[in-house]
Amino acid sequence: MVPSSFPAMPPAWLLRPSVAALLVSALFAAPAFSQHLAAVKVAPAAMRLLEIAPVQAPQSNQWLWSPARLEYPSGQLDSVVSPAQARVTAIHVQPGQAVKAGAPLATLVSADALRMRHEVSAAQLGAETSRAELQRQQDMVERGVGTETELRVAQARSKETAQELARARGTAALLGPDGGDRIVLRAPHAGVVAQHQASMGMLAEAGAVLFSIGNPQSLGVVAEVFEADLPQLKAGVAAQVELSTQSAPVAARVQQVGAVVNAESRRAPVQLALTDKDLPQGLRAGMQARVGIAVERSAEMRVPIGAVLIQDENRSVVFVQTAEHAFEARDVKLGQPVRGWVPVISGLKSGERIVVRGALLLDGAASQML
Repeated sequence: MVPSSFPAMPPAWLLRPSVAALLVSALFAAPAFSQHLAAVKVAPAAMRLLEIAPVQAPQSNQWLWSPARLEYPSGQLDSVVSPAQARVTAIHVQPGQAVKAGAPLATLVSADALRMRHEVSAAQLGAETSRAELQRQQDMVERGVGTETELRVAQARSKETAQELARARGTAALLGPDGGDRIVLRAPHAGVVAQHQASMGMLAEAGAVLFSIGNPQSLGVVAEVFEADLPQLKAGVAAQVELSTQSAPVAARVQQVGAVVNAESRRAPVQLALTDKDLPQGLRAGMQARVGIAVERSAEMRVPIGAVLIQDENRSVVFVQTAEHAFEARDVKLGQPVRGWVPVISGLKSGERIVVRGALLLDGAASQML
């Protein structure tokens, strides 16, 4: 976990070479520096040019932070499609709008819908006619004036027209209860309009997805994690999601670690599920977030890379505060830097206060670790 007690970046004017050069002469009470600078006293007025923070104690359980976004998991969105080729004449909802089950989403007109409904009427008439003919043939056979052949033909015809009526009714049922050429698309259940692809006057083909309805309680998170960090992750690991709209993080858990790394960003998607029983109000798909995933690392002390100076091309030095206005250069043994932080193997103790910004002003002959 990145220590929260380390201060922010210094103002941009302080980083200008011309300003830094003028400050060096006024910063130190000592008039000159040796090649291996050991101790420095700083004028009280110049202390504001330095940023000092305590070294945090080693921690084995840390948070791996990555950018993320909210989205619905696969299978958690219900698509609303146009059942026939139709033209959109009215739109009743907007993206992100909450809807109740059965709420109208859009109104369409369709010549195909009119034809399908007329087919139901025609099929119903045909079924009634064939049933009447079958009854007539049965009566004739009973009176001895009909033939078995004609009866079997009537039975087959009645069965055929009944099947046609069932097919026509099933097709027309997809159009909804409205009549004529009118189709009203409705929400299949209560939720939020997650996707909205309809526009006034557009001609939608049969099967075209015009809306998607999602349940906010089924929202998930997709974090984009660097490929170097992927081996540390596994399903079931706890995580926390920070959102700009929420004052407190939302609990989550890793569901799946992506198997494909983006060639440009060198990141892979990691699927997470929100585990809070009652999710906060106002969550929407597409929201940007920041995800911290719990990882186990060897307990190590870390400091900002800006706190480390390089002397004589091979000495790593950190300035430790020894008194209110006094500092000493401390040799440290370091590990491999990772994203602006460097592990300290030896040379520092937790709780010691070090210069994390402005160390170059204490030793102008050194170079900063990059």
